[in-house]
Amino acid sequence: MTMNAAQGALAETSTASKAEPVKAPALDADGPALALAGLQFFIADISKKTLIWHEIGSQSFNSEVMDLQEAPSNQALRHLSPEDRKTILHLVQGAIRDGQAGPFDVGGGPDHRIPGIPIVAYRYELPDGKILAICFPSIGQSDDNPGRIALGLAPILQHFVASSTRVVLLVDNFGYVRFASDGFLKSFQIDDARLILGRNIAHIQNRVGRTIVSLSLASLTRRASATGRGKFLLASNESLELKYDAMYFRVGGTVGGVLFSAGHAGGDVDFTKVFEICSAPMLVINTKTRMIIAANNAAMKIYHLTSDAIDNRPITETLLHANDYQALIGSAKQGSDVPLSVSVNILNGQTKKKRFKCALIDETTNEPKLILETRS
Repeated sequence: MTMNAAQGALAETSTASKAEPVKAPALDADGPALALAGLQFFIADISKKTLIWHEIGSQSFNSEVMDLQEAPSNQALRHLSPEDRKTILHLVQGAIRDGQAGPFDVGGGPDHRIPGIPIVAYRYELPDGKILAICFPSIGQSDDNPGRIALGLAPILQHFVASSTRVVLLVDNFGYVRFASDGFLKSFQIDDARLILGRNIAHIQNRVGRTIVSLSLASLTRRASATGRGKFLLASNESLELKYDAMYFRVGGTVGGVLFSAGHAGGDVDFTKVFEICSAPMLVINTKTRMIIAANNAAMKIYHLTSDAIDNRPITETLLHANDYQALIGSAKQGSDVPLSVSVNILNGQTKKKRFKCALIDETTNEPKLILETRS
């Protein structure tokens, strides 16, 4: 993308916004978020602290073209790593101050062994004096730059791995583990992704088991893909039966590896549907914000919850007293199997005693999730 193309897009955006505001499609309950995979450009408005961006649809699983999207900058960048958010902020500030900044590489991962996206930024002044930063992927002035072949490879690979519910592992052509999905970590009993990421797969057999190591190394050395169904021996001496594809790939002279993708032999399970059809009322709460981030149909019905109540008010202002909420968290931290009885302020005006089974997930993150389950 060139500067003229970005300015043209900005002009179209500015003209359209006078007639009708840009409407961001609701991708999820938290609103749209920028993804580096498929990014064409983004425009930073520092006075309003918002971003407007455009992504091509080929990088989404349903191939839906989302057109222009807009969100507050902190919301738009929430799916990026802290390092990438800091780099983008530095890029925008440099463009506003000096007129031009970059290219700065984003999305390459902590070690940048697989190329990320180099982004440049230019200052652009509107007729009313407002100053914006126009940012877009660029590898320099020459179209013959060989880096184009791997432009944005890391964000694209990470996008598909992170978005997959399957068992997915990416090993680069030097044998180093680059990405692993949550499904892989759970299936291969890896407590912490840092135990395997960035390490050579030949050196972590005692963590992932010998079957996946042998398959990955065979695909790399033979430069061939493999597919089939079989049992994978885990480090715990247990076995896991999977239907798998180990796809060998190469991009250019140095970038390549093996993308291992598998599903359980009995078929993949849509756990969202399981959550929804479960007859026991279940709530998922962000322990940092105290906001309900998920409630199944049974919970919505029994507590008379509405989308407005979930989106705008923490659980301590709707269903639970603050002291009872803390007691539930304490029970979850202790790993107690005994349900805890607390009063629930149902949104139809009634107050009832409910016995909750409590559990915590994502405890290693900054925002653990509290799971509350009770009888209907």
